[in-house]
Amino acid sequence: MTASGQPMKLSSLFMRTVETDVVVIGGGVAGLWTLAQLRKAGYEALLLENNRLGGGQTLCSQGIIHGGMKYALGGLLSAETESIANMPETWLQCLKGQGEVDLRGVRMLSEHHYMWSERSLASRFTTFFGSKMLRGRIEAIQGDERPELLRDPSFKGNVYRLNDIVLDTYSLIETLAHAHKSRIYKVTPQNCHLEVDDRHHTKAIFITAAGTEPIRIHPRTVIFTAGRGNQELLNDTGLKTPQMQLRPLHMVMMQHADLPDLYAHCIGTSAKPRVTITTHPGHDGQKIWYIGGELAERGVERDDRLQIEEAMQEIQALFPWKSFTGARWKTLRVDRAEPAQENFLKPDNAFAQMHGNNIIGWPTKLALAPNLGQQILDLLKADQIHPSAPVLQEPLPLLFPEFGRSISDIMAGVN
Repeated sequence: MTASGQPMKLSSLFMRTVETDVVVIGGGVAGLWTLAQLRKAGYEALLLENNRLGGGQTLCSQGIIHGGMKYALGGLLSAETESIANMPETWLQCLKGQGEVDLRGVRMLSEHHYMWSERSLASRFTTFFGSKMLRGRIEAIQGDERPELLRDPSFKGNVYRLNDIVLDTYSLIETLAHAHKSRIYKVTPQNCHLEVDDRHHTKAIFITAAGTEPIRIHPRTVIFTAGRGNQELLNDTGLKTPQMQLRPLHMVMMQHADLPDLYAHCIGTSAKPRVTITTHPGHDGQKIWYIGGELAERGVERDDRLQIEEAMQEIQALFPWKSFTGARWKTLRVDRAEPAQENFLKPDNAFAQMHGNNIIGWPTKLALAPNLGQQILDLLKADQIHPSAPVLQEPLPLLFPEFGRSISDIMAGVN
């Protein structure tokens, strides 16, 4: 998308004009969730996406809706831990159709996420994880309650069950998008232009798609939820703040004919999980482990070959009783976009901030999409922006965006 201080010189006789309360730019979970909340609140809202729905951070995430326990591995409940504590219950209500957004079509991969430690580290966490303050959020488990791979007699560590859930992000994007399909449109940087005044207000959005009449959208508010694409939108509107930071990851995928389901963090010697593993179905019936954690963070400086070698060594060291001979490996680089923080710290919460009539937002974590949506609603109400635009009676003559690639697609090499 590009910006201009002057309106495009197109004859109004051949231009369709659309009045709307809100235009959301960016079709990941942040934008789609926000669109759903806005429409439920009565706002007439449209969403524009210039690539694929969920094609950035969302489908490359591990789908974990966590309650922050992985941020407590230092033995303390931080602000980051507490800000996300209620998210699993919030999402569970939505999955039942009883929350702010109806997610009854979303596939749950696992009702729980787990955490395990090797025997040498077990005593470090026993007292803290068993404290009253964590009751209901984490529980030590034994025997058949443990994931299959951690029931092996060779494993001597501790296993904890978290109140976290794991979702199939592809079905999450599908469910959110199909519920509002008549309000979601594909644009390109070449055919979509923002008209911005000298106070950085977005006055209009022009769309000049081939084969259709030009469209001029008049939004009262524009919401940027484009992940790392927010930086380009900020540049287009001339806004210097908020600034953005990128937190890169080098994720690893492993596919094997005899791969058990595992959804778990491995506790290492630092305050971050040594690895985080989720399991995803493959197109050929073979399961895929999608591996993050410190392996992915420290692997940013490694090339693909070295990262795979490191992952192979790590997995065999963690599960010496299990053979992974014949596994297929692949890596994926992901940039997590966040509002810039002092000393490059991670934000504690979702972020939304209004500049002119633009709201810039990052959920910062998949689990915090509901929090971002609520912050945006609060900003609109605080600025006295209430639903007032007429209902769009006739859909715009624009294409619905394609969906991004799932982990299975990436592993299979599907474009």
